[in-house]
Amino acid sequence: MSFPDGLNLEISVDYDQWQEKLPGYKTLIEKALEQIIKNVKEGKFFSNFSLLELSIVLCDNQLIHQLNKDFRNQDKPTNVLSFNGLEADEIERYLKSHRKAPEHPYSLGEIYIAYEIMVKEAKEAEISFEDHFTHLVIHGILHLLGYDHIEDQDAEVMENLESSLLANLGIDDPYSA
Repeated sequence: MSFPDGLNLEISVDYDQWQEKLPGYKTLIEKALEQIIKNVKEGKFFSNFSLLELSIVLCDNQLIHQLNKDFRNQDKPTNVLSFNGLEADEIERYLKSHRKAPEHPYSLGEIYIAYEIMVKEAKEAEISFEDHFTHLVIHGILHLLGYDHIEDQDAEVMENLESSLLANLGIDDPYSA
């Protein structure tokens, strides 16, 4: 995969079932990230950073439940959580323009994806685990880039972008139902 020199992708597997069910998780993450870099305005500006780290943790429902409770006051597991490393003004300044970031390490953020809830959702939606996983990786990264789906207008923008990126990877639109 072709990533900007300063981009450091860290993947941690915190739950063994991931490696059994999805041994190609790293390739799927890299393909999703490559789509963001090629096709999303903010991703095209990752090269503005001399060092930009993205961390993805593949975990279980127990860990994501605790994180969701501690940081979002939601006492339940969820499929994906994103924790921004960049402030909104840094995203605006360095990921939406050609402006170079000062020479020091930055964190784009951390994404946590829960195994058990992903298995359940993929079965219920009758989609492959790999496709659902790829969708959640893209979804999580877009959150780190400032995209959101709280307001209907923002949700439409984010969902259309997700659908387009997934289509580039040959994955059906998860929102067409």
